[in-house]
Amino acid sequence: MAEELEHALKAVRDLSKTLKGLPMDPPPKEVHRLRTATRRVEAILSVLAQNESKESRRVLQSIDLIRKAAGGVRDMDVLIGHARKLTRYAAGDSLARLIEQLQIARQQNAIGLRRALSRARDKAREDLKEYSLRIRSALKHANGAVSANGSPAETGAGIHSAASTIVREMNDWPPLDAENIHAFRLKVKTLRYTLQLSADANSGLADVLGDVQRRIGDWHDWQQLNEIAREILNPRRDAPLLTRVEQTCSQKLRRALAAANRLRAKYLSMPIAQGI
Repeated sequence: MAEELEHALKAVRDLSKTLKGLPMDPPPKEVHRLRTATRRVEAILSVLAQNESKESRRVLQSIDLIRKAAGGVRDMDVLIGHARKLTRYAAGDSLARLIEQLQIARQQNAIGLRRALSRARDKAREDLKEYSLRIRSALKHANGAVSANGSPAETGAGIHSAASTIVREMNDWPPLDAENIHAFRLKVKTLRYTLQLSADANSGLADVLGDVQRRIGDWHDWQQLNEIAREILNPRRDAPLLTRVEQTCSQKLRRALAAANRLRAKYLSMPIAQGI
């Protein structure tokens, strides 16, 4: 299962490289890159943890603080971008006031990210480096010899087992609605990252998972923007802008639900061996 280990090694190296070159006040593009890299490594380590839980958990703990802090900044970057698309629907200074509050929240979250980087970056990179050495050691035994990390066959079995577990959970999911679809997205994302470790993964399924993940994430962003706007803006004075945000949110939810239900009907109802 050398190819799977190569995927894991690349993800760990990419995160370490991202952390190394990240400025203390990173621009939106770099924050997005950091958040994506940490999520991918988390999914990979959850699979490999079946054979080496102690080492995997140590790395997870090292990157957790940074991941959460980056998430807060990234969320505000996305919401500011969405808000700026609403110029023609805003009357007076409605949109300016909304964006101003989002920017303030972004600045506050950026302070948290700087603190997280100061506290946890060096330790995270040290643990990632050590973990990459373990993966390289396993790669040397990829033809079947058992290393200290477990055999490649065990790694492949762990990937399949993890994917099967996630698919069963998604199959057992209650009917999708606004209350549970975001949690469903987390399963979609984890399954997608897990499948990326597998050399023989169903590329069609991976593409569909990516589309569902994007659509649900898009709705969730608009839902957050809708909640923030209703806290900040006046229902009467700012009604045109509030109405547009709510309409967009409803539209995004319908599209997300449709995509997620298609995924369940086409892929998740089949045996795991066929789906992956």
